[in-house]
Amino acid sequence: MEPISVAVLGTGSVGTRHLHAFKAVGARPVAVPLRAERRGELKAAGFATSESLAAAWESGARSCVIATETGRHAEDALAAVACGYDVLIEKPLSSDAESARAFLAAAKKGGRGVRVACVLRFYAALERFRERLPEIGAAHSVRVECRSYLPDWRPQRPYKESYSARAQDGGVLRDVIHEIDYAGWLFGWPKFVDARLGNTGRLGIASEEWAELLWESAAGSVTVGLDYLTRTPRRGARAVGEKGALDLDLLAQTVTFTPAGGTPKTETISQPRDAAFEAQARAFLGACAGKPDDRLASLLDGWRAVAVCDAARASSAAGRRQEVATP
Repeated sequence: MEPISVAVLGTGSVGTRHLHAFKAVGARPVAVPLRAERRGELKAAGFATSESLAAAWESGARSCVIATETGRHAEDALAAVACGYDVLIEKPLSSDAESARAFLAAAKKGGRGVRVACVLRFYAALERFRERLPEIGAAHSVRVECRSYLPDWRPQRPYKESYSARAQDGGVLRDVIHEIDYAGWLFGWPKFVDARLGNTGRLGIASEEWAELLWESAAGSVTVGLDYLTRTPRRGARAVGEKGALDLDLLAQTVTFTPAGGTPKTETISQPRDAAFEAQARAFLGACAGKPDDRLASLLDGWRAVAVCDAARASSAAGRRQEVATP
């Protein structure tokens, strides 16, 4: 059998990782760069290329990845659905929930499978954390964090020129929406959010540098802390319940269970750098073939995460709790 062709629109750092991941799992990735001059570079790297999603469809691709900048996601995904593709959209689904409404309607009408690429769901340590959550019993407190230093993200590119720095489609809420996604996925999506966002001016960017969110769910209180300002990165979660606490350290790739009144026991779950992207690629191809994987973020989950971000901004501006919109 011929390998399955998957078009990848946008060939920056994330798009390139998708190209390599689909190639590694036996698919035939077709690069669709936004700049024509990139096609030569991608061909030299061993990838098939196409000038557009429509042309990639004509060449046999039936699935595609949208890996353009955030502000283009909904528009590009609309074009993909119009062609007839099953679609995997890089997080976040859109810059805001309102701009994604037309896409939700079009995807439903078109009957195509649409998922959101939240690759953190495929990290082995997060999977193990999820598996072990029942050990703490009924939870009452959850803390999720992602703290890092924006200038260190892509040292080869001036961070002030990146989309992260722009207020309209950047900011720490959108950039690390992974944490909001898995907090909602594992512990329950909120109906209301209380949040504070800020910009200290230290980075010289227009978007928010830090965000603190709080909501209530069946797991009790859920708090999410995000920032672009921390020089020593931290990424993980802590869930506390009636039988103990479970800690996730995504950087160290560890999960630690501390039973009530007992001694902490740490488990290391090592995973190669590209394994999560490859696992996500396999799951997407399986879903396109009718084999669902609950780790894949649904279109509705993608919308919910963006709606939480919108509510967080509104809450911070108003200084009070804000209702989260429903699609």
